[in-house]
Amino acid sequence: MDVSHLQQPSVLGIHDDLASDSTLNANTSKKVFGDGSTTQEILGASEQVESSDKPQDDEFESPPSTGDFGWNEHGAVQQDSPGISTASDLNETRQILDGMASLTVSEQRSGYLGIASGAAFLRLLEPVEYRNAQSHSTVETDPRVSLITLPNMNKHIADTMIDAYFRIYHLSYPIVHEPTFRAQYSEVIRRPNGGSWYILAYVMAALGVYTTATDLNNLDLDLFQHTKSLLTFDILEVGSLTMVQALTLISNYQQKRDKPNSAYSYSGLAARMAMALGLHKDFQGWKIPPLSMEIRRRVWWTLSIFDIGATITFGRPQVCPFDGVDIALPMNVHDKDLTAMSSSYPSDPEEISVYTAVRTQARLFIATNPIYIRIISKPLPSARELLQLEARCLGSWAEKTPSYFSETAAIPPNFIFSHSVMQWRWRNFRMIMYRPFVIRRALFARSGRQDNSSPESLQAYERCLDDAKQSILSISAFWAANDHIRLFAWYALYFLFQAALIPCICLQNESSSSHAPDWRDQIVTSLQVIAALVPVNPSARRCHQVIVSLCGAHLNTPMPLPEDVNSEEPPVLQSEDVDGLHSAIYCQASNAHGDRQMMSGVDSNDQMNAVFSMMWPNTLFDTADKGHDDSWMDFLNGI
Repeated sequence: MDVSHLQQPSVLGIHDDLASDSTLNANTSKKVFGDGSTTQEILGASEQVESSDKPQDDEFESPPSTGDFGWNEHGAVQQDSPGISTASDLNETRQILDGMASLTVSEQRSGYLGIASGAAFLRLLEPVEYRNAQSHSTVETDPRVSLITLPNMNKHIADTMIDAYFRIYHLSYPIVHEPTFRAQYSEVIRRPNGGSWYILAYVMAALGVYTTATDLNNLDLDLFQHTKSLLTFDILEVGSLTMVQALTLISNYQQKRDKPNSAYSYSGLAARMAMALGLHKDFQGWKIPPLSMEIRRRVWWTLSIFDIGATITFGRPQVCPFDGVDIALPMNVHDKDLTAMSSSYPSDPEEISVYTAVRTQARLFIATNPIYIRIISKPLPSARELLQLEARCLGSWAEKTPSYFSETAAIPPNFIFSHSVMQWRWRNFRMIMYRPFVIRRALFARSGRQDNSSPESLQAYERCLDDAKQSILSISAFWAANDHIRLFAWYALYFLFQAALIPCICLQNESSSSHAPDWRDQIVTSLQVIAALVPVNPSARRCHQVIVSLCGAHLNTPMPLPEDVNSEEPPVLQSEDVDGLHSAIYCQASNAHGDRQMMSGVDSNDQMNAVFSMMWPNTLFDTADKGHDDSWMDFLNGI
């Protein structure tokens, strides 16, 4: 049998007819992602990683005997503790869901319990017949979980909202399988998981309205308000794939709507529920339909890229782990080639599909994880270390990015946005890596000191400037050529503002440099695009004002905002704008509520000091309360 076209599913032994293939079995000693790459190969390391799918681990971790690890803990509180149950039947005592994860030996309706749990050890000790008896017993659904029906809404309008979601947003973040959802929506097949499905449908509608809007209407807020009214504690006590999808989309919607910490909390809920459902693992010998397996992978990796992206945005520790994750990347496949009737996995079409972007972004985050850990840790990485990490991690990722999704590839119109965001994202990450060296040079120039940077530091400086310039040019070209909708505007502003601050800092401190004309051009281009974003992104106004206040005096021409600019208050960045722009504009002062604000200083140097602290926020708080450049120089001389 020719298995050369099969992806990771065959490596993980999903099909019996592949389980005996010695070549494939030899590969199971590594964590394998969907293109056959191990974690180490993606990261450029040489060590081997042992898979948790080894045969000797089967007694500890096993696939569920039913379709998933779903659970229902609503109303599951018992009068007596599981530890003192008087039930005489062993099977009956094991049916209890216990918070210690030590008594539940069956995976059915208990959630995923990994090898470190007490239940895993008990599985090894308990006779198989007890487990088999338990796995086939039934648990009645709590009657208090009611099916929530949609209120009366013009079906044509509802259809339009769902269509809008799949037309734009879905092409970048395919967490929902479109054919399956549309069949459920049309009631061709059963809608799953009670109230969870309606929560998912409503947040999808809200995202469809928000992402495709061409003005600042608030229709999506009404839809999301209804979504929240459906999201009860009872609903959250029922674990399901549908609920993970809904929570993930709620998180991303909240971030788009400038509620970053609410988004972060919802993301945490989604991640915990996903791991409890075992979405982070492909189980050896688990015979579920290929489409069901792929949907699990798409959900896990879409959640992961949202969570990791927000983690980088907020400079926080990771919630979604990499250690212990043994799940293949989503396949690059067209929906028509993998359906509910498919019994095997199709080959890669070698062209862009709906799943290309999430697959490529997932590989990027896997590759950049070691770099991110270093830049949020102490001691701070040197330029040499960062350059080496880039070559090993980002270099490997770029080499393995398919030619049809490479930076210079010709992209079909409906995938231009997802492809553009991918390019902006990796350049933004490199700017995060190297911008401390831009700050150091700016401070040397301001103080009139000689910058005797190492060749590696100079290379880091130049890469940061080049990435900023290329990002500005790319975003400008994208905005000129594509629809002016809110989803595009959100990402354009997020990446553009961070990029524009690089030439802004350089021009403010080295206005007589031979590179100053180029920096001015970049800033002018940025301001023009940001001004064009104002009608569809309210945060754009503040970003424009911040840039003008920092370096407007060094520009050759004034850069006014649209006609109502004079009605605006002075350019002071408020806490709600900090929330809206996330870590891109996190600044040095903190109020009693923990919100950081950029305070308007008496001169541009005060404002520039505030900008410095947001450019590498993980460590600069140590020196942020010191008003002199010397504290910054002491810090930056250590890198």
